[in-house]
Amino acid sequence: MINISSKLKDLKMFTVNKPKFRFNLILMDEGEYYFDDYSASYYPPAETDEESFQKKVKGRILVCSNSIFFEPDDVKQPILKFPFKEVTNIDQLIYQLNVGAPSVIGGLGGSGGFSQQQQQQQRSTRSINLPTNTLASLARTEIFFIQTNQVVEMKENNVNAPYKFIKVTRANFRFSLNYVNLDAILMNMRDLLTYSKQDRQDHDRLIKSLIEERENRLQLDYSLLVDMNERNMLEMKCCKISPLVENPGRFLVTNSRIYFQPMNNIEAQRINHFNLDSIIKILKRRHSLREIGLEIFFDDESSLFFTFKNMQSRNQVYNLLNSECKNIPHNNEQKNYLLRWQNGILSNYEYLLYLNNLAGRTYNDLTQYPVFPWVISDYTSQTLDLANTAIYRDLSKPIGALNPTRLSMFQERYHQIPDPQPKFLYGTHYSAPAYVLYYLVRQAPEYMLRLQNGRFDSPNRMFHSLEETWNSVYNSTSDVKELIPEFYEPGDRGEFLLNRESLELGVRQDGKVLGDIILPPWASSPEQFIITMREALESEYVSQNLHNWIDLIFGFKQLGDESVKANNVFYHLTYEGSVDIESITDPFERQGLEAQINEFGQTPRQLFKTPHPQRLPLALRNHNLSASSTNAIIDQANLSFNVDDSGGFNSSGSTANSLAMSSNSNFSTSSNNSNYNSDNNIPALQRSMSGLSFNNSNNNSSNMNKSQSNSSTTLRSWGSIANLQLKNSFKNHKDKVTSLYLSENSDIIYSVSQDASLKIYSSKEKKQVRSLNLCELALSSCQLSGDEKHIVIGSWDNNIYIYSVDNGSIQETLCAHDDAISCLKLNNDVLVSGSWDSTIKVWKVMPSSVGINIGNIPIADFIESESEIRSVDISPNGLMCIAGSEDGTLFTYDLRSLSLISKQRIYSDAISCVKFTPDGLRIIASSTDGSIKMIGIEGSEIFNGSIDDQINCFDTDGISMVVGCENGLRLWSLSSGNEIKDLSSVNSDSVQSINVSFNSNGKVTLLTGAGSGTIHLWETN
Repeated sequence: MINISSKLKDLKMFTVNKPKFRFNLILMDEGEYYFDDYSASYYPPAETDEESFQKKVKGRILVCSNSIFFEPDDVKQPILKFPFKEVTNIDQLIYQLNVGAPSVIGGLGGSGGFSQQQQQQQRSTRSINLPTNTLASLARTEIFFIQTNQVVEMKENNVNAPYKFIKVTRANFRFSLNYVNLDAILMNMRDLLTYSKQDRQDHDRLIKSLIEERENRLQLDYSLLVDMNERNMLEMKCCKISPLVENPGRFLVTNSRIYFQPMNNIEAQRINHFNLDSIIKILKRRHSLREIGLEIFFDDESSLFFTFKNMQSRNQVYNLLNSECKNIPHNNEQKNYLLRWQNGILSNYEYLLYLNNLAGRTYNDLTQYPVFPWVISDYTSQTLDLANTAIYRDLSKPIGALNPTRLSMFQERYHQIPDPQPKFLYGTHYSAPAYVLYYLVRQAPEYMLRLQNGRFDSPNRMFHSLEETWNSVYNSTSDVKELIPEFYEPGDRGEFLLNRESLELGVRQDGKVLGDIILPPWASSPEQFIITMREALESEYVSQNLHNWIDLIFGFKQLGDESVKANNVFYHLTYEGSVDIESITDPFERQGLEAQINEFGQTPRQLFKTPHPQRLPLALRNHNLSASSTNAIIDQANLSFNVDDSGGFNSSGSTANSLAMSSNSNFSTSSNNSNYNSDNNIPALQRSMSGLSFNNSNNNSSNMNKSQSNSSTTLRSWGSIANLQLKNSFKNHKDKVTSLYLSENSDIIYSVSQDASLKIYSSKEKKQVRSLNLCELALSSCQLSGDEKHIVIGSWDNNIYIYSVDNGSIQETLCAHDDAISCLKLNNDVLVSGSWDSTIKVWKVMPSSVGINIGNIPIADFIESESEIRSVDISPNGLMCIAGSEDGTLFTYDLRSLSLISKQRIYSDAISCVKFTPDGLRIIASSTDGSIKMIGIEGSEIFNGSIDDQINCFDTDGISMVVGCENGLRLWSLSSGNEIKDLSSVNSDSVQSINVSFNSNGKVTLLTGAGSGTIHLWETN
């Protein structure tokens, strides 16, 4: 089994790979192409030719599209870079014997400096005085020179330090190549030099043509395959992507492995191979604003990021690997991360990693690096009390809106931007390559040098102290950056905060030398700092407010009017879809746009179109988790990242509208058809969990609801239901049992049926106590008052009946609808009815001299539905009601204002049952097609599962579910999103109705009404 935290490390931390040579692709210019490398010798400057020849330096010449590098084997000596834009000539030298005076071989440095002769362009013939044995060796050596006005030194003593840009005047640097013929190579270098003198457009066109010709010529070497019996399934050109680097090569899929063969010798091996069995996940990615990327995750926690020629090629590889890799979890193994996070199975850190991954953020691309929030706002105190909410940042606001004075400046500028220019509040972003490397410069200095053209940033702008950085993001009008995952990963021990390499980062204006990061007083070491940051991230305050930050970064406040209301508007080019990069044919316009967006930063893909659900309060998390589902514990150990077959998004790059993942179906996009009303005060409703009645009148209406001591609508969990056993069965009806209740003393069973009868049965005496045919048509539902003195019954004859248990007679008959009544729900003094006439009505239930009375006129008549209503429920606090319809629409109403809150088409098939969870924070809805969804009361989908059977009814305690299906009873865990047990093998009767109750001893009693008219009684041991 694989631990959750290690499995989530699929999204692996930023690491700096140590190549076999000092030269790395990171040393090249952006967009530069690495062609070839050759064993070579460099002849350094000396007083005489003989001395220079004897001091030759062995190493490698590396030919790239914009420059030539020489990497000495001796790490003490610097790598030399010759940019073609500074090179004036490349030519061969031929030495002859004893003609003229001794000459000096030109080069960089040395006590002799550069002579006038060295400043002149050399021709191919040179006369020298050397000993015979030296000359004989030299005559066999083909020497060429590079004449340049600048040379760049880097990585001297293998130290990551700012590059040295040394200006010279037509200085010659001489080299020889080993084991190869110079002529062809010299011709290639001279061609590249010629191309560099063209204008940019011609230069790029020529280089592109050269690259294409080379890549078409270089084919994959099949002799390097692990097993020559492997079957070739797919081969194509690709690029391997790592931070700030693209390395082209060939990608091969066989029936056993994938292979990557680079077009150059930069990799440690000539070809890389990975077993298909080691691949555990594949995600589609964007790269340079194009849908051409694919990230492959392996079971050793590593990942590789590849890009392909176009989206079609990428998808071809994706589909093939998904079909061939047997260890990629498929639909029936997919897990619900939002659900697990809500229940406390996933930490806040793990869930944020998951959201970043799903939104296209990856450690392999600095332009799309994972983003994490600032959580703590106190970096000056000596001690930190994590229970004190004052030390936390307001997670409901973006960084730029935390300081009201600064925000007013942003808003003033926002309103001054003239139409039709896109308005924005913040000209900088919260995540960009420069910000990532701002934090990581001590751990990855070579990347900062690449980004800053061979220099570190100004010492006064570099990461120096946590207090200073927090003050900057809180006050500066040009700094709104968030954090990165490394701030919350204790396993890293805060290494990125230490200057382990003793980098010379410079001296600040205040005279302080940049070294280790200055920590806040409350942290005695980097490790303690990271641990405290992680504890703060997992604190209850953050847990209860993190959904607000998710709304800003990944959710419904990211775009549109909601982003304006939340002061969360960034420069328009940072948003996905702001420009169609594929439609831009001008390569320079395209490159410029890509560079601009990469510099500004990129906003993650939007994952939620409605408010993100809040995490459950600590008291409600993990109720009886180990008891209610052994599978849930197993799942924790086997947790794996999974998204749908497009990595969470379809091939065109459009976002999914929820994070629901089905255990038997693909990623859901049901909220496409939602009609969410964001103006309703959902949070206020969410906080109202006190069980308030509809009004505050002092009457006996509290007795009208089914006794809360044994009802499934309390916050008490059922405990373990996995050991439910069938105890008894009663054939009470001639047709399907549509609704039933068990008395508080667990003896009397009240039931109604499509045979038009009401039955009252004693389970202990095993005899019928009372039977009554109320009408000639079917009875569809019933509700038992809390004092068990009255039963409210709905009928297909359009009537609501109130039956007096004491008197044994009908107390009231109300013609409530224009068609059959399909469902009822009673909560204190409110009754909600649903009908085939497509309406939902709310009735006031009042005490009367004979018991209770329902007014003749409903207090609300909701007519939004266009199809018959199948199920209704009232929230435990009595403030909301929900209804599910025949066409799959879920309606949510505010019972205070008697208005519609939301209307969501969540299924294409009929909704069979809807219920609030006992905490009132979530809604569960089932469909006749076997689907189950959990939805937050704010409208976001939390969970999406399915059963291979028609679902007729269910009940829940918020932790577990008992599901009545056409072929029997099924038990589900809502904490893990998995089925606990299939009881259809015990009894396969069609389950049409369910009632769950438990007594003070914790015993759960379950009643199921069958399609045959039989009632089954189940109990836990």
